[in-house]
Amino acid sequence: MADDGCLSEALKGLNVDEKGEEGATTTHFIDTKDGVSKMAEAILSKKAPEIAIDFEGVDLCRDGELCIAQISDGKSTWIVDITTLGDTAFESGLRDLFERTDLLKVGFDGRADADALFHLHKTKLNFFYDIQIASCKRQDSQEGRRDRFVHGLGKATTRFLLNDPKRAAEMTRTKEVGLGLFAPERGGSYDVWKQRPMNPALVAYAAADVAMLLKMKQAWLIHSSLHDNTNTSSTRLKKAVSGARAAKGRSMAMKDF
Repeated sequence: MADDGCLSEALKGLNVDEKGEEGATTTHFIDTKDGVSKMAEAILSKKAPEIAIDFEGVDLCRDGELCIAQISDGKSTWIVDITTLGDTAFESGLRDLFERTDLLKVGFDGRADADALFHLHKTKLNFFYDIQIASCKRQDSQEGRRDRFVHGLGKATTRFLLNDPKRAAEMTRTKEVGLGLFAPERGGSYDVWKQRPMNPALVAYAAADVAMLLKMKQAWLIHSSLHDNTNTSSTRLKKAVSGARAAKGRSMAMKDF
């Protein structure tokens, strides 16, 4: 089990100012059934209208493995160890959180995530606001152009942090170290997501994205309304889950909305 001391060390570069944006959250690594239950209870007891979610794994889709789930309510960030807990994590509260229709989940391109959740862990991803859609809609609205391809998280993050070079540099450093560990083109291996204890650099990488998603949604909601975004997302997720093949490959890069 990763302790909070290791997490604090790993996340030092993500601390932000008093205005409390991306890194100003307490991060917890959870690898017990009781920990998942307490996390779910804490989220629901706050009656928070939304949580940010993200996932990491090996070939993340129905053909691969889901290794960790990241969840943030804007004040606390939890990294749930799926490699260790397996379906116990979902039976202890994750399934309820992801399937609830009164709790908005904010994420980035949930198609592969939903594919893995449904086929590997019998869990549906409901009421999902997609930052990928919002990023594309922002560009269409502000820059007057439509790309043929969807935006990746890196492009969306770069645009979001355009006026905050300090945070952008911190994010880049965190991401570069993490990518060096798991990206094959950089000499890494996705199997590192299964290694325990988790490398603190991977913990930092995993926490970095999810901690910022709620702020991105807040900023871009004007370009992609809750109603339109969640409806479009629902269609995309259903197609990914019900498809004859796993939600992966070059076709995923084509804009489908």
